[in-house]
Amino acid sequence: MITPSLYELVVEASVIIMMGIGSAQDIRKREVEDYVWFIAALPLALNIYTILVGSALIEPRLWAVEFALLTGMGLLFYYLGLFGGADAKALIALGLSMPRPMPPFESQIGLFGVTVFDNGVVLAVVYAALFVLVNLFRALLVKGYFGRYAEASPRTKLGIILYAYKTSVENYMRNYYKLFLAEKPVVDTQGSVTFTPSYGVRLASDEESFNELSALLASGKLDPKDEIWVSQGLPLVSFMFVGMIITPFTGDLVFHLIRALVG
Repeated sequence: MITPSLYELVVEASVIIMMGIGSAQDIRKREVEDYVWFIAALPLALNIYTILVGSALIEPRLWAVEFALLTGMGLLFYYLGLFGGADAKALIALGLSMPRPMPPFESQIGLFGVTVFDNGVVLAVVYAALFVLVNLFRALLVKGYFGRYAEASPRTKLGIILYAYKTSVENYMRNYYKLFLAEKPVVDTQGSVTFTPSYGVRLASDEESFNELSALLASGKLDPKDEIWVSQGLPLVSFMFVGMIITPFTGDLVFHLIRALVG
């Protein structure tokens, strides 16, 4: 029968490797290869074996609850458009891999995958808040920051501060796989290109946006140096990985926030 220390070593090492590779790929190209999630097959097989031999290392009902919860959350957020496929797969893989918190990854709620998700979301929110703060300072301190939207409504300017930043068309073309257009190009009857804000709404897939701008560049209607407003997709798998790493020091951040609010 497998020893507790060996069991924990194999499971934790598998999860760290899986999430670490997934995080690196998520940062680099905003997608994670499917093979990464198959790393969960090793701890899953070990978990099943542990249950079959009657070991007390796993409480099957608690594992089932956590797996169902993480799978439900992943699928729900995916179909609501709040998650990418990799984010949902990460939660499912975590639910399959680690059926209980193990030293040093214990938290106050006793559900490892939920704590990883909670911490990742808090870190993502902090990152988004810092992005908005930096944008606000740019809007206040940089003359002409809003560019073609200088005369736009306060609502449009607020949307830009909350969601978008300026870059060049050529930079977008190089990094379109991790950037979303925050404005839609429109060609008028004279062949000139104007832009309509689309912040907060993804009007086209990355591929469609890329092809549209490629055509405008090829026709000479856009220059590679032209400015364009974009938003950057958040690498949630990376935030979850960092959230997992800080768990031994912070526990569940959402738990701390709720406790602070409740008093």
